[in-house]
Amino acid sequence: MKKLLSSILIISLFCTVMAQGDYEAFRFSQIEYQGTARYMGAGGAFSATGGEFSALNVNPAAIGLYKRHEVTLTPLSIAFTNNSSSYYGNTSSTMKAKYTVPQCGLVISNHIENSNWNYWHFGFGYNRIMDYNNTFRANGIVSNSIVNTILPHANGTPYSALTGDASLAWSTWLIDTIPGTNNLYYSPFENAKLEHDAVVKTSGAMDEISFSFGGNYSDKLFVGATIGVPVLDYKEVISYAETASDEVTLSHGIRSFQTNSTQQNSGGGINLKLGLIYQPVNFLRVGASFQTPTYFWRIRDSYNRNMISYYTNGKNSDTWSYDNGYRFSLTTPLKFNVSAAFLIKKRAFISAEYDFIDYSMSKLYADDYSFDTENQTIDNKFGICHTVKLGAEVNVTSKFLLRAGYNYKTSPYKNFASSFNGSAHYGSVGFGIRTKYVFFDMAYVMKYGKDSFWLYPDNNSQNMGEYEDLIHNPGSDAYLSAISTKGISHRIVATIGCKF
Repeated sequence: MKKLLSSILIISLFCTVMAQGDYEAFRFSQIEYQGTARYMGAGGAFSATGGEFSALNVNPAAIGLYKRHEVTLTPLSIAFTNNSSSYYGNTSSTMKAKYTVPQCGLVISNHIENSNWNYWHFGFGYNRIMDYNNTFRANGIVSNSIVNTILPHANGTPYSALTGDASLAWSTWLIDTIPGTNNLYYSPFENAKLEHDAVVKTSGAMDEISFSFGGNYSDKLFVGATIGVPVLDYKEVISYAETASDEVTLSHGIRSFQTNSTQQNSGGGINLKLGLIYQPVNFLRVGASFQTPTYFWRIRDSYNRNMISYYTNGKNSDTWSYDNGYRFSLTTPLKFNVSAAFLIKKRAFISAEYDFIDYSMSKLYADDYSFDTENQTIDNKFGICHTVKLGAEVNVTSKFLLRAGYNYKTSPYKNFASSFNGSAHYGSVGFGIRTKYVFFDMAYVMKYGKDSFWLYPDNNSQNMGEYEDLIHNPGSDAYLSAISTKGISHRIVATIGCKF
């Protein structure tokens, strides 16, 4: 077999392997705003209400409602996440806690004398728009191996020309050539009863630095624009292992194997948001806003993967790995928002808004690679996502306020009938203490969502409906890698600020 003699050639071919694909484009296109405790407590439904810093990232016209300067800081945001994962009928649970500082901001408001444009405003700060911190685990005993998904890609290729996981599997004896051939393979794991164990850990965030401008025309029309500069920092670590329940079924003395992969992404982007709010009567405001696609230039991608096999006789494990570094660009979908707020005698409001985003519009680019296949897969798998937000606030006294909110986000996938489809519910409550110059707000937010995660996605499926059929087919690649996840997170947020 001469594996050691050909290893230099194998390693030289790994440079063609890239980690980025359709799911990376989808992941970095998603937005899940955090912000001030007031914003979070009322469900983020401030696009028509206005006068709230975190709303400037959705509808910049919200800045037009300010009448004084304001400084806000959210020094406390603690999230507790409990994930439950189902894999081959077995359920596993994980718990994770994370502390962040998700927001700070400054608004400068200036009154204009002798003009219908009563005020002009400038705002600067940042909001966390996506938190990637998460952990889940899956395990189960299965009469099948994920190595079987590698064999079809290896067959027909001489072992000296294998790349990617096929090369790693061959180098660690997880696949071997059928005697008398150099391009047909079998695996000692093909018919074994195996215990699968997977741990997925993600970390990092997307924070957006914002520069906002706006105005107030006769206390009827409020307009605004925000230049957003999102900053991306993402890391994903996946550890996957298979261990033989019946060692006599294996050859080469292999007891188990493990794969470990680490993906890291970082980069920056830019977008423009435009919005308006109109108040036709004293008790009603309506709003609309538009965000251009975010352009991320030259996202840095670092990917490392290794495969390790362990032996029953105590022999040291075989370990092979490859590294890959790459840079690519991404454009995310444009976004639309419409909203309405009902004002009740300046003591309360009830608001609602609707967000529209089509994830099939995400596109990957690079100077030296077309991404045609990946972009077509994006169009096949992902579709329109609708989000509805409801929020309310009431002044119980002149200084004490209560808030509540609810959000529902639909599935971002096309033709995906399973309940594990990426949809999510958010519920929130909060309170505030406000004086003439200073204020303090707190909020509690609960999120409940279901999704699916694939260790080895099958990119040949044309849409998520076909992909779901594969998940329920025990002989398919998708069935082998499908993990159903259910998550509940509890977040506590506190904000302090002053007006002057």
